[in-house]
Amino acid sequence: MTGRLFREVVLPERDPAERFDVLVEGREIARVGPGGSLAVPASATVVEADGRWLLPGFIDDHVHLREPGLERKEGYATGTRAAAAGGITTLLEIQNNPPLMVDRAAVEAKLAQVRPLSVVNIGVYGSLVRESLGHASEMADLVHGYKLFMGPSTGGIDVSGDEVLRSMFREVAATGHWLFVHAEDGDLIAQGIARHGPDGARAFHLARSAAAEIKATEDALRLAHDEGTRLHVFHLSSGGALELIRDARGAGRPVTCGTCPHYLYFTHEDTARVGPLLKVNPSIKTAGDREALLAGLRDGTVDCLSSDHAPHTAEEKAREFPLAPSGIPCLDIFMPLCLTLAERGALPLTTVLDRAARTPAALHGFERKGSVAEGFDADLVLVDPRERRVVRGAEHFSKARQTPYEGAELIGWPQLTVVGGEVVFARSPEA
Repeated sequence: MTGRLFREVVLPERDPAERFDVLVEGREIARVGPGGSLAVPASATVVEADGRWLLPGFIDDHVHLREPGLERKEGYATGTRAAAAGGITTLLEIQNNPPLMVDRAAVEAKLAQVRPLSVVNIGVYGSLVRESLGHASEMADLVHGYKLFMGPSTGGIDVSGDEVLRSMFREVAATGHWLFVHAEDGDLIAQGIARHGPDGARAFHLARSAAAEIKATEDALRLAHDEGTRLHVFHLSSGGALELIRDARGAGRPVTCGTCPHYLYFTHEDTARVGPLLKVNPSIKTAGDREALLAGLRDGTVDCLSSDHAPHTAEEKAREFPLAPSGIPCLDIFMPLCLTLAERGALPLTTVLDRAARTPAALHGFERKGSVAEGFDADLVLVDPRERRVVRGAEHFSKARQTPYEGAELIGWPQLTVVGGEVVFARSPEA
């Protein structure tokens, strides 16, 4: 059996002061021992790490890749290579352009098309729209949950009305899966856009307000409680919605949530300065909201870090702000963005690793992922924490190469990404 021995690595999730040897055999981690303690199998490739970090591959549970239907923006061939370059070894994707994942046949057709193109582990969500009513259970064994847009966003597939929403919450509860929601209230957004839309980038946080997120989160929590649905709120952007989730968790209810790097790096003032490259739904809010989300990550109220990678063409993002589509590409730099938050002192390193790997693994039932441990899948990323690089969108594997992080200096750039024991990305000569 071929293998790979990572010699003298640092495992930050264990002890950053110690060095370890990690032996990969086939698709799993076979041995973890003190540095220099493991013999080299005859057929193994040796990677001399010399104190570099060996991290569990990150699990990004909120990605849009546009395939099938809009491959000109992003497909699985480019998107999963971007993910590998960005330290992601498992991604879960949400189709928000036609054809939607409304029944078993649609999911089967999509997986048959995209699995052969993918270099990382992939999974998909079922789409909750009116056309999918009655079909949730038939695709339950193929999907990793169900995605519901409670407010308007890319694709125009939001659902409103208490009766139909209740039916969807009830259907998902019967499958035992989590229901993943984009929580924004459509009526409040319509009011906000009517009042603040003409002011463009500088008032986008008021057009798509914190109040809209809070109202939809309240509604989602109420329906989930009534119907016995396990609820996850994607891409939290406001401290107010976070407090609602904290209270629900304190009451013992099955509620989780996540946020994204752009809500932790930027504020609405940056949106006003940068323009369409920072147009995203939900909008980026205030410095106070940013600090609340960081605090939620530190205390465990926010469970997951995810990219919400949402690719569009350069021409589309260059439109005037009201006409530009919402979405920020992020796959190529996801791990560096997350690890730089630790390097800057915004989050402990162990918290970053937990929220980007271990907790998403637990949430989605990936029992052998999320940690560098014996018997776990060999989904690994080798990083030199001393290396600093500047973000250059033109170098990205993603088709969406315009980035609001252009010129930012980050740490934590993957040098080697391994999925199931196989190298899928390499910048290191030891590959």
